[in-house]
Amino acid sequence: MKFLSRNFLSQNKESTDPTIVVSNCLRYLLNRISDDFERKGYYWTKPWGVKRFESIILAKFILDYSFEKIVEDQLLDEDKISYYQISNRSLSELFNDEFSEVGMNFEDMEEDINKKVQSYFVIRKEFRRVPDCYYQMYMLITGCKPYLELKEEIKNKTEGLQIIRNHENFIQLVPQYEMQIEDYKGQISGLELAEIMLPHIMRAARQKIKNINLKKIKSLSKKLAKKDNS
Repeated sequence: MKFLSRNFLSQNKESTDPTIVVSNCLRYLLNRISDDFERKGYYWTKPWGVKRFESIILAKFILDYSFEKIVEDQLLDEDKISYYQISNRSLSELFNDEFSEVGMNFEDMEEDINKKVQSYFVIRKEFRRVPDCYYQMYMLITGCKPYLELKEEIKNKTEGLQIIRNHENFIQLVPQYEMQIEDYKGQISGLELAEIMLPHIMRAARQKIKNINLKKIKSLSKKLAKKDNS
């Protein structure tokens, strides 16, 4: 019985350890986002490696954003130093595990990755309305056009298609118009799926990151600060 109690306490302690919580959460987010982007409804035709690359950047943003929401009004900026050290190290290790075999190393991509993570934070700050914020995130990932612009493009192309079908001189443009309409519809489908997927994943991340031991985060941050000042 004593052994079971010690074992239970050990497991419980491990589950709140910042390094373990952050690492597990980041990998969970990467796999869930990457798997979702493989759905046909996104009509995102980039290779799997490109999707995986974008997924790991988005996962890092969601992880850090979820942490910030969890510790809001609980930790000062100086108390968060150790969290970001752990988060950045976890990203570096996971990135190298994923991409080193194809000649991509985190150190070479770090600046670009950090810029894009910060771009997500800017989007979340500037576009507070739903679903605008999620559309903007998906646009950053894929480079697709804005939702309303796509709707307008479809309307215009559909009207134009009806006209050129009735004119012999322009009949050769029909396949081009039809392909463009399908492409725009595919981009809209991706935006609408992202509008569903992103808030679900953010909620899941918050549930996982809330187990983190904030006292240990704060203690580690103080030690790092003392080390820097010594």
